[in-house]
Amino acid sequence: MDRVLRGACVAAVLGLAIPPAREVALIAQDGQRGLAAALLVLGVVAGLYAAIRRWPLAARATTVAYGAFGVGLGLFASNWTIASLIAYVVGLIGMNLLLHHVAAYGPVLAAFQEEDAIARRARAVVLKSLAMSGLVLAVTFGGSLALVPFFAFDVGLSDPLTALALAATLLIFLLLLAVLPVTPRLPKRRSEVRAPPRTFL
Repeated sequence: MDRVLRGACVAAVLGLAIPPAREVALIAQDGQRGLAAALLVLGVVAGLYAAIRRWPLAARATTVAYGAFGVGLGLFASNWTIASLIAYVVGLIGMNLLLHHVAAYGPVLAAFQEEDAIARRARAVVLKSLAMSGLVLAVTFGGSLALVPFFAFDVGLSDPLTALALAATLLIFLLLLAVLPVTPRLPKRRSEVRAPPRTFL
């Protein structure tokens, strides 16, 4: 499963490189286009290194490169739709989350040589963590789209500082939901159920 996770990271790095590559290709000036392409290639290399070596910090360069050329040029040059813009930002967050999962669980999963109860339990924990992360990202995307009409049609608070504070509050709330501890509800064995202490009143 470690190889599957790393393969998914590689696919995410390469897939998310397509939109910024298209934006870079539209740059008219040859020198600027060549410099942008070189920086984008460095970002792709950093992302692949992060996926293969399980080092998510290297993906920060990838995120910066993808955001600058994808979101930056897409927002000001190609006029991406709001939905596409939000989806790409959520995709970048998902890429980083996946890389952190590989760094956290990859060595443990790679150490299992036999199929036993411990290995199956470890895989279940990883899959549950990935599912929770995916759910948080889906809520983030849906919540962001739900807030768009309030600012697009001058409904509610349209002050830029207020909008920024509201967006930051939403992001912090979602991050707190993502790190809430989960206590599994396991059935107690009869031998573990103790009788209440007797009182001598």
